[in-house]
Amino acid sequence: MLLYMQKVLTTLMKVLIAGATICSGVNANPSHDNLHSHLNGAKLLGQGRMTYWGFDLYDAQLFIASNGSQAGIALKINYLRNFKADALREQTMKEMRQLGVSDENRQKWSNSLEKIFPNIAPGHSLTAIYRPQRGTLFLHNGQVVGEVVGDDFSKSFFGIWLDPRTSAPQLRTQLLSQGCTPSFINQQC
Repeated sequence: MLLYMQKVLTTLMKVLIAGATICSGVNANPSHDNLHSHLNGAKLLGQGRMTYWGFDLYDAQLFIASNGSQAGIALKINYLRNFKADALREQTMKEMRQLGVSDENRQKWSNSLEKIFPNIAPGHSLTAIYRPQRGTLFLHNGQVVGEVVGDDFSKSFFGIWLDPRTSAPQLRTQLLSQGCTPSFINQQC
């Protein structure tokens, strides 16, 4: 029985760690992360908190460019817990698999994210900025840490939070704040 409980607790901790993919934003001022220099006229669209089994994992904010999501969006995550870079990357790939992303793309993008994702401590932020026809730029605590080129990656990455099939529908609703899913993710809106 003790061994069973240890396995259950170990699995629960893995799920908790994995549940914290990418996102955050306690500070509603986008200039805090140099967002304006990467997303013209960034304005807050919505925000919410990711909670898993009663544990607060991160706060997320979704920003859009002043001339609409066609000009770019940004997802800022402000973490409330420690997360290892590998756990973030693995959960990102798991979420993408659940959205139907191919093994080939997941492997390629996993290799890219391995070089980008840092270890996270409470109070750290990770911001992903979609730049149409260029890809996704990542900031850690306001500093550029890397980029993954291509709209396919951007669609899959931002889809983790914004696709109607997300594993976090309540957070999606809060982020979109009664708006539509950006068209580069879902053309039906």
